Amino acid sequence: MRLVPTLASRGVVHLASAALAATMLASSYSSASARTVVDFSAPSTAAAFAAVDDRVMGGASTSRVVHEDGAALFEGNLIVEGGGFASVRYLGEISLSPEAEALSLEARSDGRKGYKLTLNSAAAPQGVSYQLVLPQLDEGAPFERLRLPLADFKPSLRGRPATDAPPLRAADVRGLGLMLSRYESGGGIKEPIAPGSFQLRLRRLAEAESELAINGRRWVNPQ
Repeated sequence: MRLVPTLASRGVVHLASAALAATMLASSYSSASARTVVDFSAPSTAAAFAAVDDRVMGGASTSRVVHEDGAALFEGNLIVEGGGFASVRYLGEISLSPEAEALSLEARSDGRKGYKLTLNSAAAPQGVSYQLVLPQLDEGAPFERLRLPLADFKPSLRGRPATDAPPLRAADVRGLGLMLSRYESGGGIKEPIAPGSFQLRLRRLAEAESELAINGRRWVNPQ
């Protein structure tokens, strides 16, 4: 006797297929999620940063990166008169998986606002950096894991929006930096950032889980 699938049985098959796909997607990400871009906990990482402060624009801010208590400490003194930013550049080259959509940064802050992660792209004109203002963290709070979508990074050139720069693609990322600045991500707008000493601690920068994988994991394991 020939069995004809009913609508109900077809629905079960479709649900089973969707569940299998979601499970495979969620499990396949387990290795990708562990891909570290920069291990800030390594003592050698701090030595690979060089200061690029606002002195190039007539300012007087200072900054450096040192290794302390298993983390990289971005610290210095911000002088808002003049350039109004303190920054460091990572001297090593970095790369991201072409399919990467976001980064995951483990950070602990002094409560200041205005911290940025900057990325450099091989496809952008010289001098252009892609910047993202980090969420303001509570002073004294433990390390938090910040999700930083690549689509939210804005191109900037000498403190002004770089409107002609191409969109940031993961495959083009080659370098990064850290910054405390009174300018917005895309440049041009000054924020009321207080002058004085600052400290931002970092442990790890990694490729973050994609939205597709997150949704697949939630489908498989609903809370």
